[in-house]
Amino acid sequence: MGRTIQQLPPFADPELDRHFQEILLHMDRFSADSSMRAISGALQRIEPERDLEAYYYLLCFRAEVLYYEGLFHEGMGDLDRAEALAKELGDSTLLSNTYNLKGLLHENIQDNRLALPYLKDALKWFPVVAKARYPVSELHHIHGNMGSYLTQLGRLDSAGHHVIRSLELAELADAPRAVAVAWWSLGNLALKRNLPDSALHCYERSAEVAEAKRDHDIGVDALVGRAEALLMQGDIPAVEPAIMEAMAYLERHREGIGLVTQRNAHRQVARVVERLGRPELALEHMGTWYHIDSLITKRNIRSALALQSELLRSDADLALERVERARSEETLERVRTSRNLIVVASVLGAAILMGLYLVYRSRQRAKQRLSELEVLRLQQERIIAELRIREEVGRDMHDDLGAGLSALKLKSEMALRQEGDPSKRAVWSQLANTAGELIANMRQMIWTLSADQSSLADLVVYIGNYARTYLDDHGMRFELVAPEEVPEILLTAQERRNMLLVTKEALHNIVKHAHASEVLVAISCAEGLTISIIDNGDGLPRHAELGVGNGIRNMARRMEILGGTFRVESPGPEDPPSDQGGTRLRFHLPLAANKGSIVPLAPSPSPSHP
Repeated sequence: MGRTIQQLPPFADPELDRHFQEILLHMDRFSADSSMRAISGALQRIEPERDLEAYYYLLCFRAEVLYYEGLFHEGMGDLDRAEALAKELGDSTLLSNTYNLKGLLHENIQDNRLALPYLKDALKWFPVVAKARYPVSELHHIHGNMGSYLTQLGRLDSAGHHVIRSLELAELADAPRAVAVAWWSLGNLALKRNLPDSALHCYERSAEVAEAKRDHDIGVDALVGRAEALLMQGDIPAVEPAIMEAMAYLERHREGIGLVTQRNAHRQVARVVERLGRPELALEHMGTWYHIDSLITKRNIRSALALQSELLRSDADLALERVERARSEETLERVRTSRNLIVVASVLGAAILMGLYLVYRSRQRAKQRLSELEVLRLQQERIIAELRIREEVGRDMHDDLGAGLSALKLKSEMALRQEGDPSKRAVWSQLANTAGELIANMRQMIWTLSADQSSLADLVVYIGNYARTYLDDHGMRFELVAPEEVPEILLTAQERRNMLLVTKEALHNIVKHAHASEVLVAISCAEGLTISIIDNGDGLPRHAELGVGNGIRNMARRMEILGGTFRVESPGPEDPPSDQGGTRLRFHLPLAANKGSIVPLAPSPSPSHP
């Protein structure tokens, strides 16, 4: 724990403290399976209703492990319970830690806008004198996370304030890793601002601190960033030696550098050498990047399945333990009651019969509860099996089709750069574009199979991001109107796929036929899911019918399959984006709360608005 947080004494139970030290050791080694087993063991030792502080720490530890394994919903569930416990304990340090972890979890769904409110709450609740028994988020962590997210969102002035503040606090806390990360973040910020000289200085300071403390993950990131800064500076002769230095450093310290860092380093180097005019070397680094990315994907899938299984098993074990404890208490009470009844048997004969009846009823309730838990366990195992099949299908598509299409796209682009014949260049360009479209379609298919992205909120976020990217690519202004709160409802793969496809078809028709310059996508969840797409284009021909055009027929057929409705009409004068014409498409899908789930879900925050 850093100098900015006052260390409180550990828990009085030495065995419980030993469990906590074991958990922290496994988490420092990034060993998810060992960490989850240690956390489950500690959870079985405490009573959550009474040991509120210990339960809080264990929930946060488990949420952090789930964050590194990419399990967003499970981690947010633990942090929601941890937030309630921190409020009940009245501890602002723990509450600030919870909000910072919630902000970090949104990295898994690439939604920095939703992360920012949590990080602002973390800063607001961080006390003047922070106290904790075990490691929690420190103030320089929160400022650093805020700076990174703001940099990615392009809010560079605010990002610079938070990153500089993170550096100052990290130096005050004598936290060398945080100091190295802060210098690296300042280098990234300088590149965003087109200040290569400043970026070069920041990356060199980061590499110096990282090397002194043997923090090789940050070291290789800083060296690769230095090469990119040299390229932006225009010092071309120095770029290739800088890249060779970074790769030699990575090779020397490979065992101490995480796979994610190695993957990102090769991808960044590929971009740099491609800009240097070295396509063969760029292809080599992209091949290494793809190999490491596939390895990480396979490992994460296996680890995520194991963690989900362990999480479900742990929750079931805790429930069974509580039932067994209740049964033991009932048995002890029955023995005491029987002893008293023997002493006063002559007076309390009727009470004996009543006691026996109550015991019988208690046993029946316990048996019924055990039966319900067994049914729940079988349902959970079936869900895990279905998730495994989906993940295997997605993995096979990613490994087989993804590899082939990526190679085809890359080779086509390489050939396009080298081909001088205009007719052949057109063929290579069309081939590269087709491969890119197929890769995008494949990713959308994998998304529809992903169990981690099956909620209504996930669909709203995905449709908003897709529409923004697609319309930006075609030079159209875009506005998204989404509800403040989205009901926590699980959708089937068919519902997610068809709703995404009708949205894509509608946007494609607007781009291809409407001659529009502005598009509004309005999403409502008041009475089911309603998506309205309004443009300011040419509008419908007078007396146009719904059946005209295969695209409209396909959209109507898909909504009919889902039991929903589809309407095409001209917008009214009050409808944005224009009162001069255009078209409004309206898709409505009735929804049932929490369908497809055996566990009730808590409400989730709404998607961000542009």
